[in-house]
Parts: sequence; C-alpha cells; structure tokens
Amino acid sequence: MKKEPIKVKIVSQNEGVYQIQFPNLKIPVKVNENLFCKMLHSPDYQFSSTNARVKQNYSA
Repeated sequence: MKKEPIKVKIVSQNEGVYQIQFPNLKIPVKVNENLFCKMLHSPDYQFSSTNARVKQNYSA
C-alpha cells in the first residue's frame, strides 16, 4: 500500500520562519528554515503556495 504525500500550503515566510498549513489543522504551524528544507525535499509532503512570498536561499 502506497502512502500518499500530505498536501501542505505555505502561508508566509519571514526571517527564516515559515508558516505552513496542514489540511487537518485550523491554524498554521511555524517551522524554522532547517525543518522546512527537510520537509521540502521529503517525499512525505507536497507543497503548494497561497500567494505567499517565499525567499529562496540557495547555499551550499
């Protein structure tokens, strides 16, 4: 049985803190940049945006 990814919406981003909305929660959850990057590259989550301005940091 294949597990479907959780559809998460990016609400906002400010100074390395991201607010993301899970489908089963009424309020957004704040995560730091490190956790956000791990979630972004994980096959367990599928991200979409709600017209939020998200600044991409591409550091090696």
